[in-house]
Amino acid sequence: MSQASELEKVKARIRALAAKTTDRGCSEAEAMAAAQKVGQLLEVYGLSMSEVELRQEVCIQREIVMEGPRLQAVGAIFLAIIRLTETKGWTAGRGTFVLFGLEPDVLMGEYLLHLVAGAVDREEADFRASEAYRRSRLQPQARLRSFRYGFAERISERLEQIARHRRETATAARATPAAGTALVVAKEKQVQAAFKELGIRLVSRSTTRRVRDGNAFRHGQEAGGRVGLDRPVGAGTSPRSLRDKP
Repeated sequence: MSQASELEKVKARIRALAAKTTDRGCSEAEAMAAAQKVGQLLEVYGLSMSEVELRQEVCIQREIVMEGPRLQAVGAIFLAIIRLTETKGWTAGRGTFVLFGLEPDVLMGEYLLHLVAGAVDREEADFRASEAYRRSRLQPQARLRSFRYGFAERISERLEQIARHRRETATAARATPAAGTALVVAKEKQVQAAFKELGIRLVSRSTTRRVRDGNAFRHGQEAGGRVGLDRPVGAGTSPRSLRDKP
Protein backbone atom coordinates (compact mmCIF):
# COMPACT_ATOMS: atom_id res chain seq x y z
CA MET A 1 0.00 0.00 0.00
CA SER A 2 1.35 3.44 -0.94
CA GLN A 3 2.07 6.10 1.69
CA ALA A 4 -0.77 8.22 0.28
CA SER A 5 -3.17 5.30 0.80
CA GLU A 6 -1.85 4.80 4.32
CA LEU A 7 -2.49 8.47 5.12
CA GLU A 8 -6.06 8.19 3.79
CA LYS A 9 -6.58 5.14 5.99
CA VAL A 10 -5.27 7.03 9.01
CA LYS A 11 -7.53 10.02 8.30
CA ALA A 12 -10.57 7.75 7.96
CA ARG A 13 -9.87 6.29 11.40
CA ILE A 14 -9.41 9.78 12.85
CA ARG A 15 -12.84 10.78 11.50
CA ALA A 16 -14.48 7.76 13.10
CA LEU A 17 -12.76 8.07 16.46
CA ALA A 18 -13.16 11.84 16.74
CA ALA A 19 -16.93 11.30 16.62
CA LYS A 20 -16.80 9.35 19.88
CA THR A 21 -17.59 11.79 22.68
CA THR A 22 -19.80 11.55 25.74
CA ASP A 23 -21.98 14.29 24.20
CA ARG A 24 -22.70 11.88 21.33
CA GLY A 25 -23.78 8.88 23.33
CA CYS A 26 -20.68 6.86 24.21
CA SER A 27 -19.49 6.30 27.76
CA GLU A 28 -16.69 8.34 29.35
CA ALA A 29 -14.42 5.27 29.25
CA GLU A 30 -15.06 4.89 25.51
CA ALA A 31 -14.39 8.60 24.96
CA MET A 32 -11.08 8.37 26.82
CA ALA A 33 -10.02 5.31 24.81
CA ALA A 34 -10.94 7.17 21.62
CA ALA A 35 -8.88 10.18 22.73
CA GLN A 36 -5.79 8.04 23.14
CA LYS A 37 -6.25 6.42 19.73
CA VAL A 38 -6.88 9.77 18.03
CA GLY A 39 -3.64 11.02 19.55
CA GLN A 40 -1.70 8.06 18.22
CA LEU A 41 -3.22 8.42 14.76
CA LEU A 42 -2.54 12.16 14.60
CA GLU A 43 1.06 11.43 15.46
CA VAL A 44 1.34 8.94 12.59
CA TYR A 45 -0.38 11.38 10.23
CA GLY A 46 1.68 14.41 11.20
CA LEU A 47 5.09 12.76 11.31
CA SER A 48 4.80 10.76 8.09
CA MET A 49 3.38 13.50 5.87
CA SER A 50 5.77 15.11 3.39
CA GLU A 51 5.49 18.45 1.61
CA VAL A 52 4.02 16.60 -1.38
CA GLU A 53 1.18 15.15 0.72
CA LEU A 54 0.76 18.49 2.48
CA ARG A 55 0.13 20.31 -0.80
CA GLN A 56 -2.56 17.77 -1.66
CA GLU A 57 -4.47 18.33 1.58
CA VAL A 58 -7.56 20.52 1.63
CA CYS A 59 -8.84 22.72 4.43
CA ILE A 60 -12.27 22.26 5.97
CA GLN A 61 -14.47 24.38 8.22
CA ARG A 62 -16.57 23.08 11.11
CA GLU A 63 -19.03 24.81 13.43
CA ILE A 64 -19.49 23.53 16.98
CA VAL A 65 -22.46 24.90 18.92
CA MET A 66 -22.34 25.07 22.72
CA GLU A 67 -25.08 26.17 25.09
CA GLY A 68 -25.51 26.80 28.80
CA PRO A 69 -23.03 27.51 31.61
CA ARG A 70 -20.29 25.45 29.95
CA LEU A 71 -19.82 28.35 27.53
CA GLN A 72 -17.83 30.33 30.11
CA ALA A 73 -15.20 27.62 30.40
CA VAL A 74 -15.16 26.51 26.76
CA GLY A 75 -14.85 30.10 25.54
CA ALA A 76 -11.83 30.66 27.77
CA ILE A 77 -10.14 27.47 26.50
CA PHE A 78 -10.87 27.98 22.79
CA LEU A 79 -7.69 29.94 22.02
CA ALA A 80 -5.50 27.20 23.50
CA ILE A 81 -7.29 24.61 21.34
CA ILE A 82 -6.65 26.73 18.24
CA ARG A 83 -2.94 26.93 19.03
CA LEU A 84 -2.70 23.21 19.79
CA THR A 85 -4.44 22.10 16.61
CA GLU A 86 -2.69 24.68 14.41
CA THR A 87 -6.02 25.86 13.00
CA LYS A 88 -7.78 29.16 12.49
CA GLY A 89 -10.67 29.73 14.87
CA TRP A 90 -13.35 32.28 15.62
CA THR A 91 -16.77 32.61 17.19
CA ALA A 92 -20.01 33.33 15.32
CA GLY A 93 -22.44 34.67 17.85
CA ARG A 94 -22.25 33.74 21.49
CA GLY A 95 -22.23 29.95 21.36
CA THR A 96 -20.88 28.94 17.94
CA PHE A 97 -17.20 28.06 17.67
CA VAL A 98 -15.69 27.75 14.19
CA LEU A 99 -12.51 25.86 13.28
CA PHE A 100 -10.74 26.05 9.92
CA GLY A 101 -7.67 24.11 8.82
CA LEU A 102 -6.46 20.72 7.64
CA GLU A 103 -9.08 18.07 8.27
CA PRO A 104 -7.31 15.96 10.97
CA ASP A 105 -6.43 19.11 12.94
CA VAL A 106 -9.99 20.45 12.74
CA LEU A 107 -11.41 17.09 13.84
CA MET A 108 -9.05 17.01 16.81
CA GLY A 109 -10.13 20.54 17.76
CA GLU A 110 -13.78 19.57 17.53
CA TYR A 111 -13.13 16.51 19.66
CA LEU A 112 -11.36 18.54 22.33
CA LEU A 113 -14.20 21.08 22.48
CA HIS A 114 -16.72 18.31 23.14
CA LEU A 115 -14.39 16.61 25.62
CA VAL A 116 -13.82 19.81 27.61
CA ALA A 117 -17.53 20.71 27.56
CA GLY A 118 -18.51 17.32 28.94
CA ALA A 119 -15.77 17.45 31.56
CA VAL A 120 -16.73 20.88 32.91
CA ASP A 121 -20.36 19.74 33.20
CA ARG A 122 -19.36 16.70 35.26
CA GLU A 123 -16.82 18.51 37.41
CA GLU A 124 -19.17 21.41 38.09
CA ALA A 125 -21.91 18.99 39.21
CA ASP A 126 -19.44 17.43 41.66
CA PHE A 127 -18.41 20.87 42.92
CA ARG A 128 -22.05 21.85 43.51
CA ALA A 129 -22.40 18.81 45.77
CA SER A 130 -19.20 19.53 47.71
CA GLU A 131 -18.73 21.01 51.17
CA ALA A 132 -16.55 23.76 49.68
CA TYR A 133 -19.46 24.98 47.57
CA ARG A 134 -21.88 24.95 50.50
CA ARG A 135 -19.47 26.79 52.82
CA SER A 136 -19.04 29.76 50.50
CA ARG A 137 -21.04 32.87 51.43
CA LEU A 138 -21.00 34.31 47.92
CA GLN A 139 -23.88 34.08 45.49
CA PRO A 140 -24.09 30.75 43.62
CA GLN A 141 -23.23 32.32 40.25
CA ALA A 142 -20.10 33.95 41.69
CA ARG A 143 -18.94 30.60 43.06
CA LEU A 144 -19.62 28.72 39.83
CA ARG A 145 -18.12 31.40 37.61
CA SER A 146 -14.90 31.34 39.65
CA PHE A 147 -14.84 27.54 39.45
CA ARG A 148 -15.19 27.65 35.65
CA TYR A 149 -12.41 30.19 35.33
CA GLY A 150 -10.08 28.02 37.40
CA PHE A 151 -11.00 24.97 35.33
CA ALA A 152 -10.38 26.85 32.08
CA GLU A 153 -7.02 28.23 33.23
CA ARG A 154 -5.67 24.79 34.14
CA ILE A 155 -6.92 23.13 30.94
CA SER A 156 -5.44 25.96 28.86
CA GLU A 157 -2.06 25.55 30.56
CA ARG A 158 -2.04 21.84 29.77
CA LEU A 159 -3.10 22.35 26.15
CA GLU A 160 -0.38 24.97 25.67
CA GLN A 161 2.16 22.49 27.01
CA ILE A 162 0.95 19.84 24.55
CA ALA A 163 1.11 22.38 21.70
CA ARG A 164 4.77 23.13 22.44
CA HIS A 165 5.54 19.44 22.61
CA ARG A 166 3.75 18.73 19.33
CA ARG A 167 5.76 21.30 17.42
CA GLU A 168 9.07 20.26 19.00
CA THR A 169 8.40 16.57 18.32
CA ALA A 170 7.43 17.20 14.70
CA THR A 171 10.63 19.19 14.14
CA ALA A 172 12.90 16.70 15.92
CA ALA A 173 11.41 13.74 14.04
CA ARG A 174 12.52 15.10 10.65
CA ALA A 175 15.99 14.43 9.28
CA THR A 176 17.19 17.89 10.39
CA PRO A 177 15.66 20.68 12.50
CA ALA A 178 15.61 22.89 9.40
CA ALA A 179 13.56 20.32 7.46
CA GLY A 180 11.07 19.95 10.29
CA THR A 181 10.71 23.70 10.64
CA ALA A 182 10.23 24.06 6.88
CA LEU A 183 7.24 21.69 6.90
CA VAL A 184 5.68 23.52 9.85
CA VAL A 185 6.05 26.84 8.02
CA ALA A 186 4.70 25.32 4.79
CA LYS A 187 1.63 24.09 6.63
CA GLU A 188 1.03 27.50 8.21
CA LYS A 189 1.27 29.16 4.80
CA GLN A 190 -1.12 26.68 3.22
CA VAL A 191 -3.76 27.16 5.90
CA GLN A 192 -3.31 30.94 5.76
CA ALA A 193 -3.71 31.00 1.97
CA ALA A 194 -6.89 28.90 2.11
CA PHE A 195 -8.28 31.06 4.90
CA LYS A 196 -7.60 34.22 2.89
CA GLU A 197 -9.87 32.90 0.14
CA LEU A 198 -12.78 32.90 2.59
CA GLY A 199 -12.65 36.70 2.77
CA ILE A 200 -13.14 36.69 6.54
CA ARG A 201 -11.49 39.35 8.68
CA LEU A 202 -10.90 38.26 12.25
CA VAL A 203 -11.08 40.79 15.06
CA SER A 204 -9.50 40.12 18.44
CA ARG A 205 -11.53 40.81 21.56
CA SER A 206 -10.40 40.93 25.16
CA THR A 207 -12.59 39.69 28.00
CA THR A 208 -12.22 40.64 31.64
CA ARG A 209 -12.69 37.70 33.97
CA ARG A 210 -13.06 38.54 37.63
CA VAL A 211 -12.47 35.80 40.18
CA ARG A 212 -14.55 36.54 43.28
CA ASP A 213 -14.19 33.19 45.04
CA GLY A 214 -10.57 32.11 45.34
CA ASN A 215 -11.45 28.77 46.91
CA ALA A 216 -13.84 27.92 44.08
CA PHE A 217 -11.18 28.98 41.57
CA ARG A 218 -8.67 26.58 43.14
CA HIS A 219 -11.20 23.75 43.06
CA GLY A 220 -11.71 24.51 39.38
CA GLN A 221 -7.97 24.30 38.76
CA GLU A 222 -7.84 20.92 40.51
CA ALA A 223 -10.74 19.72 38.37
CA GLY A 224 -8.94 20.88 35.21
CA GLY A 225 -5.92 18.83 36.27
CA ARG A 226 -8.05 15.69 36.45
CA VAL A 227 -9.42 15.80 32.92
CA GLY A 228 -8.06 12.93 30.82
CA LEU A 229 -6.30 14.74 28.00
CA ASP A 230 -4.08 12.65 25.75
CA ARG A 231 -1.07 14.09 23.98
CA PRO A 232 -1.91 14.62 20.27
CA VAL A 233 1.74 14.14 19.35
CA GLY A 234 4.19 12.41 21.66
CA ALA A 235 7.58 10.79 21.69
CA GLY A 236 7.42 7.22 20.46
CA THR A 237 4.29 5.35 19.49
CA SER A 238 2.49 5.48 22.83
CA PRO A 239 1.71 9.05 23.94
CA ARG A 240 1.52 9.22 27.71
CA SER A 241 -1.67 10.26 29.41
CA LEU A 242 -1.73 13.69 31.01
CA ARG A 243 -3.88 12.58 33.93
CA ASP A 244 -0.73 12.98 35.99
CA LYS A 245 -0.11 16.65 36.44
CA PRO A 246 3.10 17.94 34.83
